[in-house]
Amino acid sequence: MSLKKLAIIGLGPRGLAAAEAALAVAPDLRLCIFEPGPYPGVGPNFRPDEAPECLLNLPVRELDLGAPRFADWLGGAPEAYPPRAEVGRYLTERWHRLRPHVEHVPATAVSAHYDRGWIVDGRGPFDNLLLTQGQPPVTRDAQAARWSAHAAAQRLTFLDAYPTTAIRSIDWSGRVAALRGLALSALDVIALLTLGQGGRMDGDSYRASGREPKLIVPFSLDGMPPFPKPANADIDALFDPLPTERRAVISAVTRALTLSPDAAVQCLTDALAPIVARITSTDPQPWLAAERDAPGAQEGADPASALEIGLSMAEGQRAPSVGYAVGQIWRKLQQDVRGPFAACGGSCETRSALVAFENGLKRYSYGPPVRSARLLRALINKGLVRLAVAEDPSIVLERGGWRLDDKILADVMIDCVLPGPSPDDITDPLVRGLLHAGHLKVDCGLKPVTAGLSVLGRTTEGQRWATDSLIDCFGDVTVEWARKSVGNSKKV
Repeated sequence: MSLKKLAIIGLGPRGLAAAEAALAVAPDLRLCIFEPGPYPGVGPNFRPDEAPECLLNLPVRELDLGAPRFADWLGGAPEAYPPRAEVGRYLTERWHRLRPHVEHVPATAVSAHYDRGWIVDGRGPFDNLLLTQGQPPVTRDAQAARWSAHAAAQRLTFLDAYPTTAIRSIDWSGRVAALRGLALSALDVIALLTLGQGGRMDGDSYRASGREPKLIVPFSLDGMPPFPKPANADIDALFDPLPTERRAVISAVTRALTLSPDAAVQCLTDALAPIVARITSTDPQPWLAAERDAPGAQEGADPASALEIGLSMAEGQRAPSVGYAVGQIWRKLQQDVRGPFAACGGSCETRSALVAFENGLKRYSYGPPVRSARLLRALINKGLVRLAVAEDPSIVLERGGWRLDDKILADVMIDCVLPGPSPDDITDPLVRGLLHAGHLKVDCGLKPVTAGLSVLGRTTEGQRWATDSLIDCFGDVTVEWARKSVGNSKKV
């Protein structure tokens, strides 16, 4: 008998969780990790040297990342939304505990093939190969590629939101910064351009330092900011599903995967409707019907008013709308439905329809802390931020920058749109090679074909559900992968 060998490609939070889970079920496993980054176990979004203004969008009380408990490690208030850097320091300590038990190759793995075992960049053979690369390199979308080329030709500034090192190194005074996208990454950037420049909140007002940009213009197709999460545990608890309701939704997800796309989404919303009706005392069916027809598209107010409404609901000053309630309820159900969604079959079309519905709810379920929404409101009132509705045909490329309208010419563009998880856009040579050799296929996300090969993370979206969550990295799907893949650490 000999010991099994496992190679893990990429060690962000999910790779760290997978390595810990593998060794928990197979302590004698021989484990080799390929990770080139300076902070193994952390990934690009939780670097310990990240700016303190960049906050996680989950409060400490919700961070179930296994042992040791993050809340115990951090101390302090359970209602706090910790800086991403604090999460990074916590994950780094877990990596340091893991490090003596693994072989670490500080390089990007570029090739893998099967020859009586998996060979990775000449190392091996390994019995199992796990890809946990987070977001592998992808082709820039056409808009970003064109704008990047324009910036290079005109010697303008075009930046990605992450890592934030470049943003923190610029003198922003007098600049006009356009932000492509208006989700959580844009709120991080807004905080960096204001609080990170020495500004501060004074009650509900913003006190400028004078080092901020002249104007910050986040824009998107609808100009709508995400809705903030409930302000505290008491308000949040109002959206807790009952045990019977949780079971009903789990059953609905299992059944939905046997249905056609439209019927599947209908099945899911029919299970959600009684929960929403109980919490809001209103009939949610008209809203749910509209959401089924066009996920994420229905909002009635202008962006600034929507922000004010969202804050008042998050703070418990206004009764929750149907949409807000659905988003919070769904957030609380994600852990329950991930396992059944991954375990059941279903056509790619049906899975894609359910994923599209879930993605539409992210404007509610993946919202920021109230603190970030209050900052945005204060900056709008101060005149430092203007929310804009803009799309590519209406944005004119000029010698001096990006013309958003007849009054706004941005001389800086910050790309806050994170790449999608589409496998077709991946340029990573290892993944492309495995696809070309037939070891992987694209079937609603990356799907292994050859025994011993596994994939976890956002490139499996469609095979998995809600893959962007930090909690999901350390959740049941990862534990179940370890049990099935390396549960017996010895081979004949």
